[in-house]
Amino acid sequence: MALFSGPAPAAPAEGEDWSASLAAVRGVATRVRALQKSAQDSVREAQRAMRESETAARAAEDRARHAEGLLREAVGRAERAEEQARTAGERADRAEAQTTEARAWLRRMHECMVSEFGALTQDVPEP
Repeated sequence: MALFSGPAPAAPAEGEDWSASLAAVRGVATRVRALQKSAQDSVREAQRAMRESETAARAAEDRARHAEGLLREAVGRAERAEEQARTAGERADRAEAQTTEARAWLRRMHECMVSEFGALTQDVPEP
């Protein structure tokens, strides 16, 4: 907004009324006050926007911290699940080895019984 508008006034002659100058000064003062108010309004609006931005940033940081906490908990649960799966796999491997050993033992027992008692049953007459 221009402080002065229109053509520059001619040099006043002696005895002229200075009321036009006073009116111009009042006009300029009115415009200056309007500019000051506008500047103050702009400052208040900028401060409000900064407060809102700071509040939003704090809220985003809080959400990020919460998400990081949830992520840490999830990673901990995943690590525990991996450990449980590894332990279960080891138990399954041991159980399989024991099953294999038991089958081998039963096979040897069967072979032993057949070889030891098979001859006895062949010598017995049938009734």
